[in-house]
Amino acid sequence: MSKAIAWTSKRILCEIHERGMTLEQLALRNGRNPSSFRNIWTRPNSINEGIIAEFIGIRPEVLWPKRYPKTTTRIYDSLKYGPLESQKSNSASDMQVAA
Repeated sequence: MSKAIAWTSKRILCEIHERGMTLEQLALRNGRNPSSFRNIWTRPNSINEGIIAEFIGIRPEVLWPKRYPKTTTRIYDSLKYGPLESQKSNSASDMQVAA
């Protein structure tokens, strides 16, 4: 039984270097700004993640498992955060008179 490889930023960078490429060269080769590739470790960027993953030959979901799946919906979870107060309610802050 084989164990899944944990892809850390150092391991990804090492794999890129072993294939004779740097992040800057990879960015320029794909018509991207090299500074956007430098921020790949701290800021998600699906285009750059895809370019790196394609170069290594592994899906982006495997390289950055915490960033995937991408969620597109923004639904308020009332069970987690509690119910919102109605805009029509007479809350204490609404009842205060402006001085």
